[in-house]
Amino acid sequence: MTASATAQRKVPVGIGRLAVSRDPAEVLVAYGLGSCVGITIFDPEGRLSGMAHVLLPASDGRAPGPREPARFADSAVDALLKHFIEAGSVKRRLIVKIAGGGSVLGSANAQKFKIGERNAEAIRERLRHHGISLVNSELGGVKGRTLEMYVASGKTFVRTATSPATEL
Repeated sequence: MTASATAQRKVPVGIGRLAVSRDPAEVLVAYGLGSCVGITIFDPEGRLSGMAHVLLPASDGRAPGPREPARFADSAVDALLKHFIEAGSVKRRLIVKIAGGGSVLGSANAQKFKIGERNAEAIRERLRHHGISLVNSELGGVKGRTLEMYVASGKTFVRTATSPATEL
């Protein structure tokens, strides 16, 4: 990752939150993706970038709160896509990547609840519902991740506490 001539400003995307931006100086960042999954969407023609930080797989009919529109995978995908469509994006142009979905709560909990796996599958299912293909992903494992998306280029990087960033 190299910094551009302009200063980069990190915009944290907390659990259950989403962010959409056209500001080329911004870098959208989801820290601490354990069983959570980060979704990035980039529209190269519209120069629009977005990220959601998903906590749980399904809303089961519950409406997400206004402060946490990305709490659930199903409603997060819908909310993020709504921003893009309202901004003039076309679904076929969207570049979608996801990362996270690990088993960081210990092997007993991982086998019992499979939250990370369920989050990833719920996101994939919702993308299929909308006719959108997933371009790349880094999922599973036992380490937490940080996901960064450079708004200017849509480039997306993932890293763990013990590994350098790699591009998705």
